Amino acid sequence: MRSSQMEIYFWSSVLYYIVFGVASIAIIISTDALGISWTLIAVVGYITLIYTLNIWRRRRHPRSVYQIKLAQRRSDD
Repeated sequence: MRSSQMEIYFWSSVLYYIVFGVASIAIIISTDALGISWTLIAVVGYITLIYTLNIWRRRRHPRSVYQIKLAQRRSDD
């Protein structure tokens, strides 16, 4: 495991938690200020955003299957 890979994972985790926090605050504000339909749209968007960001963050982990296969491909070249 290289330190640069761990650094990439660290910063992707930081980005994940920042977006998670900002999106959580946006959901709380939308439930108070907007109607029920906009709130439902915001909740679905929030869940989709967090789900895709979590997948993105996991793929950056140095020991993930994706990173191992990528390293094997690079070593074959």
